[in-house]
Amino acid sequence: MTEYKGRWEAIKGPSIVITVLIALIAIIYFFVPRSFWTYFFIILLAVFIPPAYSGLILKIKINEKKIIIVRPLTRMTIKFEDVALCAVHCVDDGKYLLYAFVKQRYRRGYTVKGIKPKLPFDEVIKMSLKEEDLTLDMNFNRAKKIPLSFVESCEELKDRFLKEVGKYHVKVTEEE
Repeated sequence: MTEYKGRWEAIKGPSIVITVLIALIAIIYFFVPRSFWTYFFIILLAVFIPPAYSGLILKIKINEKKIIIVRPLTRMTIKFEDVALCAVHCVDDGKYLLYAFVKQRYRRGYTVKGIKPKLPFDEVIKMSLKEEDLTLDMNFNRAKKIPLSFVESCEELKDRFLKEVGKYHVKVTEEE
């Protein structure tokens, strides 16, 4: 399993923000008289912790079957055989955000999460491999987001991810 460590520049900002937010919440809770406004501001500050936490990527592990995104308290695993479509968003030079549309269980089989109309998983893969444009309604909020720019050697990781997903797409098209 290959491991790509998180870049310190990417970890530093969110960790400082989370520390400051927790310190502000503690100061308000312990040193300000309790009232409606005290709890209101505590909740208001706590709302900003999850977005800051999503920016903490300690490392990304990848092998032939899956990719694992490791954060301080959680892990997100994406199996390559479950990915139907990938979209790469180039944020800056050499900084990428990868969207992976994965399959989900539906009444009659598997569909792809975040893509309308509800087409079978295999059919979406076949459509993506054709040379013509895709005319699917994609909801990028429902896709799995892989922040490649938060780790070292993001270009190599992006190429490896796309290559591994491509292997499974070839297997699906060969089966039929």
